[in-house]
Amino acid sequence: MTQFDGHFALAQPILKDSYEGTARVAVKDENYVVARKKAVSLAMKDAMSLVFKDLMGEEEFAANQRDLGNIIRRASRYVKSYRYLRALDDLEGKAGEVVLEVRFFPGAVNQALASMGVISGPVSEHKVIVLMKESSFTSAPLSSFWDVVPISETQLAKNFLESGVEVIDRDRVRDIISESIVLSAIKGNVEDARNIGLKAGADIVIVGTAFSKLKKNKDKDTKMVQVNISAKAISAIDSSLIAAKSDFATVENEYELSAELEAFDVTSQKLADFLLPSFHRYWEKGVQAPVEKAPDAPPISMTDM
Repeated sequence: MTQFDGHFALAQPILKDSYEGTARVAVKDENYVVARKKAVSLAMKDAMSLVFKDLMGEEEFAANQRDLGNIIRRASRYVKSYRYLRALDDLEGKAGEVVLEVRFFPGAVNQALASMGVISGPVSEHKVIVLMKESSFTSAPLSSFWDVVPISETQLAKNFLESGVEVIDRDRVRDIISESIVLSAIKGNVEDARNIGLKAGADIVIVGTAFSKLKKNKDKDTKMVQVNISAKAISAIDSSLIAAKSDFATVENEYELSAELEAFDVTSQKLADFLLPSFHRYWEKGVQAPVEKAPDAPPISMTDM
């Protein structure tokens, strides 16, 4: 828990409908598309900075900017929608510039602030549970699903917690949910996934598989490891599929275990960045307004950032 300077605390933060973010990025190798993507990402961070300045005031924001930076650098996770107010490719100045109107998920921002101690007490009853079946080439096969906590499960839970989402620990459910139920849910049985959520007290159940493998590498001094993770987020309330994503990462390192751990970290981060906005849309269903698109500058998918 972060201790904020001046013991500052917000009783119940209220966000404005939208915030304006601005960014200008230098163009490299005439690649204005890449510059536009970077500018959009930075503009979202700029808008999120304005959220905190609005809620806390300039002085408190400056005093706690380092801690708030952990939230701001992942601003895209909290974005509900955005539209271009201005999009310019400055050919003479070799730069890309954007001005965005950004709308954030209020509940997601509040959860993040609560996790840092800015808001005292729970702000939401939303909870998730993560259960992954994992195969690691550096570890011996497990006799039981509950024997060891998978790396992918640990990393995904960490990513969710860092974004203010409450995650139910597997130790709380291992004695009340059978291994067969969990494996069935991982294979795609939605009703078993719902059963897990109801017993765990989670409204979203994330289940999936992960594996790592050693790949051939021309450089004999380093090891190359690839990690693949697939995960589904299922509503325990109505048994619906909220989101699904598969991704991978390949990492080189002098040591096999270090390469594997980094590959798990990178892949888990990719999945978390994709899944988190889906959670917030689900929790705030019906709130999201249509996004107005600029005809000459279509919004870039946040999953590509």
